[in-house]
Amino acid sequence: MSVQQLLMPKLGLTMIEGTVVEWPITVGASFAKGSVCVVVETDKVANEIEAPEAGRLVRILVQEGETVPVGSVLAEWDADTKQVEAPGGALAVTQAAPVAELEPVRRKAGARELAAARRLTAAKQDIPHFYLSTEIEVSSLQAQRAQWNADGSRPKVTLTHLFLAALARTLAAQPDLNRIWDEECYVDLPGVDIGIAVNTDRGLIVPVLRNVDRMGLTQLARAAAELVARARSGDLSPDEVGGGAITLSNAGMFDVTYMGSIINPGQAAILGVGSERRRFRPDASGAPQLAQEIGVVLSCDHRVLDGVRGLKLLNGVRERLELPAPLFA
Repeated sequence: MSVQQLLMPKLGLTMIEGTVVEWPITVGASFAKGSVCVVVETDKVANEIEAPEAGRLVRILVQEGETVPVGSVLAEWDADTKQVEAPGGALAVTQAAPVAELEPVRRKAGARELAAARRLTAAKQDIPHFYLSTEIEVSSLQAQRAQWNADGSRPKVTLTHLFLAALARTLAAQPDLNRIWDEECYVDLPGVDIGIAVNTDRGLIVPVLRNVDRMGLTQLARAAAELVARARSGDLSPDEVGGGAITLSNAGMFDVTYMGSIINPGQAAILGVGSERRRFRPDASGAPQLAQEIGVVLSCDHRVLDGVRGLKLLNGVRERLELPAPLFA
């Protein structure tokens, strides 16, 4: 047997650090070749790191919840050339003793929760946010969407798909809006990649849909549905997170009028989408007319988007959704 080092792996081209989420094996325990020895998280994607050969864990140097650079030593282990059986048995779960009625219960956050919290805290502190809001009239959009979905030969589209399409076309038409801030430099992005905020059992995850501006609505609907499904099942690859200038966060199913969101680190904006509301608005003659509206809030990084550029982005999306025929072409 010989002492070996387990290093923080590089799991993607842009990865510079990772967070240890879980040590499935304990110090002194033996493990088999191919068994999961540590779970590492980067950009909210959990990656199970398998043992290259059988052995025994000697020492853990980086604890659960700690973030370290790529190449850091996570643990030491004894490599063993003989076959070692994987530790059997399920993990025991202990229940906390019942507390008195109406007393508050403190629950220590898990490693993943400490990491979806540190990331957002840093984003809010480091990125100078400002917010722009408007209402989008969606009567025509919903009518054309219903007509599209009635055709069983095509994938059904959701409002999320249509917002993605409108965002992509706006950014493609105005490339100066498709940029981010990185180390005191503007970075103009070569393609239109858009993040999709997905609520999962492991918290909020933001996979990124690539080259959305090159997709027709049919391709976009299929690609977005597949990406969201992989996010919810935990099957995202490191290449499917990170990048893009903006994220779409649709909370319309939760009965909210407006939602001002925190910008995903590394991006320049996030569009929060609320629930559809019916309101009476005056028409051209001043008579009340029933409207179907969705309230949206664009959170902007002021280093990249000033008020004028932010409004160009927001109004570009609104105009494409209120006159939606080209989106369905």
